[in-house]
Amino acid sequence: MEPSPERVPYRRIGTILVEMGLLAQSSLDSALDEQRRTGRLLGELLVAHHGVSRVDLADALAAQWAEAQSHAASTTTSGNGVSLDQSAADEGMEEGDLRVLLEEAQAARAELTARTDELSRRVASLEALVVGVSDALDELRAIEPKPQDHTGAHRTTRRGRPRATRR
Repeated sequence: MEPSPERVPYRRIGTILVEMGLLAQSSLDSALDEQRRTGRLLGELLVAHHGVSRVDLADALAAQWAEAQSHAASTTTSGNGVSLDQSAADEGMEEGDLRVLLEEAQAARAELTARTDELSRRVASLEALVVGVSDALDELRAIEPKPQDHTGAHRTTRRGRPRATRR
């Protein structure tokens, strides 16, 4: 007897994203409809049209992979002598599924690398700005105050505020 194609030993990606609060059920339903029509990968559709980031998709894939591995580890061999590999394939872990997982994980890694590089550039820019501001502050602190007016009147700063006099 062939198992139902809907029964898999792990949660589906869309279900995981909905449970994580990263995707509305209505968006998942829409993406699944589009996947059936176009044949595109669900992960691609979710990233392109439904606001799921590649990093969030990678997190969901990692959770799914962990569940699949946990199930595979708990199923050594069935009573009728079916091997672990055959059992996993019969229950939905097909080579195509693994390829999809790998492709999506690789795409997520590439996006994460690009974002990390961009953040590194921004941090370097901010560090340069902080150094510039620090240098300017040091220069301002090094400027000695102008001597007081001997009449005892308050002198004003460049902005027109009175400068306190010492007595």
